[in-house]
Amino acid sequence: MKLETYHSIISWNEWEKTYRPVRNPLATDPGFWGFMFETLYNETEAMKLIAESQYNVWTLVDNNPNSVYLDIVSGARYINRMGYFVTEIPWTDEVTVSNDPSYV
Repeated sequence: MKLETYHSIISWNEWEKTYRPVRNPLATDPGFWGFMFETLYNETEAMKLIAESQYNVWTLVDNNPNSVYLDIVSGARYINRMGYFVTEIPWTDEVTVSNDPSYV
């Protein structure tokens, strides 16, 4: 029996309350309140050490170049990635975090 995967869109505030992002200990730039891990080698290695599993990793992506809004998607992605996040609570279903008010 195959498990179904659900995809939901939530707001940044809901994501922060539900999954609790952790601060990047290497962050020298307070972008995204110190939560984002850059795509540079030393930061991705630190991210891997901090994340308990792949389900604690999220990716900041530019899904629509014609929009001013960015999305955070569950999992480590490589296409259109701008950075990563690690959360205390792992994701179980595919989730998109959007700050676009027309989606949430």
